[in-house]
Amino acid sequence: MKYLITVFFLFTCTFSFADHHAIDEGVKEKPLFTELPTLDVRFVERIGILTTDEILNILGEPAKRIELKMKSSNDVIARTWYYHNINTDENGTYFPTTELDIVDGYVESVVFMNEVDETTTIEAKKYDVERPNSVF
Repeated sequence: MKYLITVFFLFTCTFSFADHHAIDEGVKEKPLFTELPTLDVRFVERIGILTTDEILNILGEPAKRIELKMKSSNDVIARTWYYHNINTDENGTYFPTTELDIVDGYVESVVFMNEVDETTTIEAKKYDVERPNSVF
């Protein structure tokens, strides 16, 4: 009888603790940032830890999108987004175009271009973004 009561007690306690840890669908995570700095160097430092959804919430829709897809599965493997007049250099002059190269949902590199035309082949100011292993 002791064993039956012990098993019953453990069984009810397990379910009561499990209910305590239930996931609440209504709870949203607080974003890391609500805005990004305009200075190019500071922008690159922060953009690497944001997901594409967070970037869209902060910067809005890009002026132009390019997506690279696998032929076999039609899955998107990389994206390039272009924004206009969102970043400045050290002197406060705006770059006409900022290119974000996105792989696996995170920005891999940022290119600051002095041309508005995204098809230009002129070398621009490019930064490789390093994502930290942990935010904290």
